[in-house]
Amino acid sequence: MRIATLLTAALLAAPFAHAQQVAITIKTLRAQMRYDLSDITVPPGAKVKLTLENTDDMPHNIAFCDPSTDVVALCAKMMEKPEEALKRNWAPDDKRVWLHSKTLDPKATEVLEFTAPAKTGVYPYVCTFPGHAMQMQGKMHVAAEAPKLTALKFAVYNGDWKELPDFSKLTPHREGAIDDGVIDLKFDDYKNEYGVVFTGTLRAPKAATYTFYITSDDGSRLLIDGKEIAKFDGIHPAGDIKEGKAKLDAGEHQFRLEFFQAGGGAEIFAAWEGGGFTKTVLSKWQPKGWESSTKGKKEDKSVGLPLAVGNEPVIYRNFIAGAGNRGIGVGFPGDVNIAWSAESMNLALAWRGAFIDAARHWRDRGGGPQPPLGYDVIRPAELSPPFAIGAQWPALAESERAPGYTWRGYRLDAKRVPTFEYEWQGVKVSDRFDASGGKLTRTLKLDGRIPNGALFRLASAEKITPHDATFLVEDGRLEIAADGAKLDGKNLVLPARAQIVVTYSWPGDHAHHSHTPAK
Repeated sequence: MRIATLLTAALLAAPFAHAQQVAITIKTLRAQMRYDLSDITVPPGAKVKLTLENTDDMPHNIAFCDPSTDVVALCAKMMEKPEEALKRNWAPDDKRVWLHSKTLDPKATEVLEFTAPAKTGVYPYVCTFPGHAMQMQGKMHVAAEAPKLTALKFAVYNGDWKELPDFSKLTPHREGAIDDGVIDLKFDDYKNEYGVVFTGTLRAPKAATYTFYITSDDGSRLLIDGKEIAKFDGIHPAGDIKEGKAKLDAGEHQFRLEFFQAGGGAEIFAAWEGGGFTKTVLSKWQPKGWESSTKGKKEDKSVGLPLAVGNEPVIYRNFIAGAGNRGIGVGFPGDVNIAWSAESMNLALAWRGAFIDAARHWRDRGGGPQPPLGYDVIRPAELSPPFAIGAQWPALAESERAPGYTWRGYRLDAKRVPTFEYEWQGVKVSDRFDASGGKLTRTLKLDGRIPNGALFRLASAEKITPHDATFLVEDGRLEIAADGAKLDGKNLVLPARAQIVVTYSWPGDHAHHSHTPAK
């Protein structure tokens, strides 16, 4: 039997008691800021060969930490000194990190070979590349298998049933012991129309609540100490994993698994876990992927269809969280993204990393607004129009159109870069964004007579700090540069003019540094 993992993992060795070598491959998911495995399980002291495959278009790594480590706080502390972190190739200088990979370039692979901790527990792992820790993390469970069945016996009964009979009222046709303690339907003289009862002893290592799993083709029922724990009765193929829980004292408990076979395929499966032990299979046959099917999680239809940005911008017109009902998302090459609102006629959001996941709208044809998929999401200014006279910007509700503005749509140039167009106070306005080197350059052109006292608002926040020739917004989360910009209370403004050029960047952005793999 192979080592259990909470998701798919390729393993090298057989029974847990003897397994000392484990092979696991973890891949990064393209444009999703996630590992494909968020939970893995290995036995204490196992020799682990872990392959990290970076299938994404941005750098990633993996770092394993001590139990109870707050990985987000750990990475935030590392970024207090970004230049030093860069020299370490984004590896935290923290005693709680006991293993880490290099920071891998896109499409690169690294193999880590290590000995799993001897102490059981949950060891978190995380990508420490700047901005990734909030989403890109998982758990390595170090746990041994629970004990197997002992004194296992079988009793075979003749009969043609559509559901489980009361075996206590029947006389077995044949009985015997199962020396290896593994449940198996290996009856050469029985193919159809029979039943079998397996009985044995399970030793609970300590007092705890244990979970039991069964499935079968056809019907089955599991009892512990005479109490029904799980049941999958009737004629059916093996499929749904049935589970039940039992509070057990430390020590031996009576195990009883009943089964009947009508016709066709014949399969029986049983497993258990708890008390600090991992899922342990008690039968020879086990359904493929059974562990992931026992999680009981409903499919999340809001994820699974990330829009990957290639060599040209990707446009996404839909309900975008934070951009109202008429949001227009633009994912630029270089992992910089915006959401422009055709209600406020203004930049609503800017963020880095992955663009957006279209699953919610593609699968459900609606399902509410979809949030950005990446990180460092920021709204430069509150949801309001870009221009005002006398610094009076009307606040807008989430789906309210800006008064005095007329939406004229947008056009794409040969490289699919959009320019948004609208009219305000008789002035024709074009609003274009270009991305390069991790920065956004916004160019507005105003054609017509600009009203006296008209101002353009670049940002609004409780804290905007002048920094050389630029301004830092929200404690430096965003840096804005524009000629003539000045602070007016909590607003960063400049006089409206025929052409306005604004640059948005993220201070300390790793995109400004060359990426050199750690030695």
